[in-house]
Amino acid sequence: HVKELLPLADKDIEDHDFEIRRLRHQIMIIEQQKQQLEAQRAKLRALVSPVRTLPNEILSRILQHVCIYDYDDDEDGVHTPFIAHFPAMVLSSVCSRWRQLALSSPSLWASLTVDIQDIDVLIYELSFIVTQYVERSGECPLKLSLNFRYHLGPDEEPSSLAFFRLLLRHAHRWETFKFQANNSMSFYNMLSRMQLPSLLELDIRSPAIDTDGDQFPELDLLEIAPRLCALATIESPPTKVPFHPLQTIHLCIGEELASPPVPLLAKILHNYPSLKSLSLEIEPFDVEDLDSEVEDPMVQGTWCNITCLVIRTFWEPSWLKMLFSSFRFPSLNEVVLKDESTETWPTDDFISFVTSSSYLDLIAVLRVMPSISYLEIDDLEYSSESPITSHFMQSLRHQSTSSPLAPKLHSLRLISEREELFDDVTFISMVESRWFKPGSDLSAAMFSLGKACLRSVVLKFSWREVDAEVYQPLRKLDAEGLRVVVAGTNGVQV
Repeated sequence: HVKELLPLADKDIEDHDFEIRRLRHQIMIIEQQKQQLEAQRAKLRALVSPVRTLPNEILSRILQHVCIYDYDDDEDGVHTPFIAHFPAMVLSSVCSRWRQLALSSPSLWASLTVDIQDIDVLIYELSFIVTQYVERSGECPLKLSLNFRYHLGPDEEPSSLAFFRLLLRHAHRWETFKFQANNSMSFYNMLSRMQLPSLLELDIRSPAIDTDGDQFPELDLLEIAPRLCALATIESPPTKVPFHPLQTIHLCIGEELASPPVPLLAKILHNYPSLKSLSLEIEPFDVEDLDSEVEDPMVQGTWCNITCLVIRTFWEPSWLKMLFSSFRFPSLNEVVLKDESTETWPTDDFISFVTSSSYLDLIAVLRVMPSISYLEIDDLEYSSESPITSHFMQSLRHQSTSSPLAPKLHSLRLISEREELFDDVTFISMVESRWFKPGSDLSAAMFSLGKACLRSVVLKFSWREVDAEVYQPLRKLDAEGLRVVVAGTNGVQV
């Protein structure tokens, strides 16, 4: 009897195995059908997405802002992929509508960044990309940035590259041009023979002496680029004659510095009376090579046109003292001074300088500059306590009973590099007090009182981790539209 039951049991097991396989196959079919339905639902939702109701004119403006953004590696630690340098090509590949919109908007293709790390790599691809940009930009002014990371030989001109020859044929359309290389002699020689009637901004911050020690030729910028208004270069402006239309100059000075740069600054200010923004970057040099005696400086003059002054220096205090005592800029509304020397900061001379420029101390400055919209503070170079104190952040809070510091402030960037106690709670409270949700009654009321809404906040710590739970309130503001970046040694947490 038992022997008869065994075959029946085996048969039942086979039947159950078959049924399990059948059901599993049926489940797989149902799961595939579910995935198809989910994909179909996603497509249907995309059809009713709010972005599809956005008028082409507004969407085009948004894409325009994306394409003109500087896609170098972000200072906040976000790595930029190679393809991000060509945003117009990326945007035109999203969907048929975006492609049609991109192809019908020449201005989207007018900004081009080319970064070459190896002459033998991506040359064909770059030629294709540049051809697409030049053709699709129509007759729009071009904004170009070229970075040659490999060594350019003294007899090797950029024009030897196919993509650059294509750009040269459209030199009459260049509006801004930035060129970086370890040797720019060939570019200077080529530039001296060019005509750039539309050029407004020129950036050639590359070594100003070739490998043989020859000095770069002076350029007649008035003839080469008669409309030029912004110049960034190494050493003094390489022009034969004073170039009065210039409004912005950025100078990088290094080993060739033989004396304090006060005379150089005075010469620049005299030669360019239309100048509004002056940026001076002094690279490290041997102080012993300079004249050791520093005489009592004579005031070089008062320059009312200068509204922006940026100085980064490795000078010792005596040269800074000479600088502070030599110039007066009463119209300043932006000042960036970064001293990387290890000596004592000349406090009295600095106070005298900033006082003459309507600039007292951190809080007092903001009191007398109510129109300031962007504020950045890096506390690394302060010899005493950090200026990013609880009192300072409390002074920035919007309060109904008193007027806050910087009522027009839109963007705030704080970099804490000192191992001191940071008041997270006060910082969060300050940010919350300056955020008004767009379209709300509070936003309208604050606008009527002349108080602006904070749009961007960046807080970076180089010495401590960020507790994501503590900064959870700022995540909500970020979701409502405020750009918030809070980063520490454990990375970006907000």
